[in-house]
Amino acid sequence: MEKEAPSVGRKCFVCGKDLTREDYIVHPKTNLPECRACIGSEAEEKAVREAFDSLGEDFVCGCI
Repeated sequence: MEKEAPSVGRKCFVCGKDLTREDYIVHPKTNLPECRACIGSEAEEKAVREAFDSLGEDFVCGCI
């Protein structure tokens, strides 16, 4: 039985672990892949905050 190779470029947005199809979920708020070990952790909360904080960086609204 062959072991599935990690998906190219798919890493947990919390810990950076290479992920296979079976060992991750898509985080409902960030829509990023997350390994099952990071679900509900303090590191997850920090990574979510950082992901949302980075959305506004270098963004200039053109409607002003």
